[in-house]
Amino acid sequence: MRFFTRKKEMSTRLLEPGAYLVFAVKILLGALGVLLLTVLPYSLFWLWQSGDLAVERAVETQARGDFAIFGSGISQDFVDYKLQLYAKVRPEIVAIGSSRVMQFRERCFARKFLNMGGVAGNLPVLRSTLDAMLAIHKPEAVILGLDFWWFMPTWNPNPFQEEPPTSGSYTYSLANLKKPWDWLVTGKISFADLLRPLTGDFRSDRFGIMAQQTDDGFATDGSWYNTAESTGQKAPFDYQFRDTTSQVLNGSKAFYHVPAGLPAPSQAHLDAFAEISCRLQSRGIRTFVFIAPLSDRIYQIMREQKEKYPHLFGLAEALHARGLNVLDLSNPRSLGANDCEFIDGFHGGEITYLRVLRSLCDQWSALLAYVQIDKVNSAIAQWKGHVLVPDSRVTSLWETDFMHFGCKKRKQAAK
Repeated sequence: MRFFTRKKEMSTRLLEPGAYLVFAVKILLGALGVLLLTVLPYSLFWLWQSGDLAVERAVETQARGDFAIFGSGISQDFVDYKLQLYAKVRPEIVAIGSSRVMQFRERCFARKFLNMGGVAGNLPVLRSTLDAMLAIHKPEAVILGLDFWWFMPTWNPNPFQEEPPTSGSYTYSLANLKKPWDWLVTGKISFADLLRPLTGDFRSDRFGIMAQQTDDGFATDGSWYNTAESTGQKAPFDYQFRDTTSQVLNGSKAFYHVPAGLPAPSQAHLDAFAEISCRLQSRGIRTFVFIAPLSDRIYQIMREQKEKYPHLFGLAEALHARGLNVLDLSNPRSLGANDCEFIDGFHGGEITYLRVLRSLCDQWSALLAYVQIDKVNSAIAQWKGHVLVPDSRVTSLWETDFMHFGCKKRKQAAK
């Protein structure tokens, strides 16, 4: 009888809420222990091997002049990486602006060149990044690409606001350590990709999962390669420029419509850029400024509703009125470019930017001292209608008609 009574008492205790809570806490602590001892250390190992957080290693490799590509899946905030590369390279001439200047490449420059594109999403960040660069090293010349949407308060309300350069994006934080597992669940990497550190499949001249998978990323000169889309490895996000067209028609994102009667471009933003330009020229830096091109399809749609985009179609005149010498290249026809040379609706490819470079040299002869113009002309003649000039160090794949515009793409081995 005592045995059965004791058994009943034990069953009663096990059913008490407090007992369940203690048991649950022990299970949770055990699971966390397994997580800390296995999953997170493997994540650390994986991220180290893939190079996704290896900014310093990538910079050291690239600054030596060894060809390598840095394409991290962790962060698209490039300022930290670009400033570290700038400090190592100490270029004589730089290109700077948003992602729309990232297609200038070193191969056609006669002097030490670095592409600082992707570091300026608005005028305050452009100012702070330039200040950070000049605190490190003063280049002889700057090619500066402008985005028309920088010049309205809808994009950035206070163009004189201090916005220090960002940093710390590539750290081994808990959020970043979770990334490989998140990517596995969402299908961005396969189980085979997850096992790459164990199989030794990661390439030593690629840093970051984008670079490892598809050769997307920043090359040694700081320029960006859109390899995955242009070679057909990945479907283009802006297929046939439909996403950009939607933005233009709906007045969204960078393509917002200016309400009737609102002064545009914004006087404050014009003043802010004039001050930035003075910072460069007062230091004796040769400055070559242009308004970046749009694809022909997008430009023509915008021109049909010109009244909604006075900050584009009136920008060059407004800058000239302030004594700023700027070349308006927003219309790709002024360059001889076509939509086959565009990555998406508002990002020109390498050939488009060779055309930009040639137009800049035509406008300012002083730039010829920094450019191998014969190489520029030869590359344009040979690869017109393409996004990329083939480079076997990047990929052996051929460029495809990835937008299905009926573009004729050459199938010739990379040189």
